[in-house]
Amino acid sequence: MIEVRTEPLPITGEFPPLFALMGAHGGAGTTTLARMWAPAADAGRRWPTSPLTTRRVLIVAREHMSGISAAADVLRAALDESAPTGVTVCGLITVAAHPGRPSKDVVRYAGTVSELAPHSYRIPWVKSLIPLLHRQLPTWRPADGVKTTQRTADGVIATVPSPIAAVGHQICEDLAADRAVERSDPSVTVA
Repeated sequence: MIEVRTEPLPITGEFPPLFALMGAHGGAGTTTLARMWAPAADAGRRWPTSPLTTRRVLIVAREHMSGISAAADVLRAALDESAPTGVTVCGLITVAAHPGRPSKDVVRYAGTVSELAPHSYRIPWVKSLIPLLHRQLPTWRPADGVKTTQRTADGVIATVPSPIAAVGHQICEDLAADRAVERSDPSVTVA
């Protein structure tokens, strides 16, 4: 049974979050991603149920067998209507667990599990983030678009790495398209 979060998600920027990142397991990467994407909030490993902030959720999992398996469990729970009323799972984000390509078994399993979600996204290994994890991370906003990763004179990244900004951009586009479908046909419910 997945716990629920009844209190509102934190508003760390100018506006309430557009979507919540919920970890399928500990160490999935929700905190790091939420710190870098302005429209995101970290829901930890709990369903965000407060109507005062978003209840649109993207499930986040590391790209290894146990991470993908945990994501499958969470997505199946949502499909079995175990998710609280009002919560909508909008997608699955897999985060590379190590440099290089994942094994074929992991790729195959992740592909199968991603079919349980309306959208799926992959964050590749970004080596330049490792030294920054205990510092101030740069933040991406939808108006930023996707830019080439920029660095300061001492080599620290000054912008969100372009692969991570590209995924944030795609999530925002997909959520806007889903919302447009909902508005054009009220009988259609899109995650």
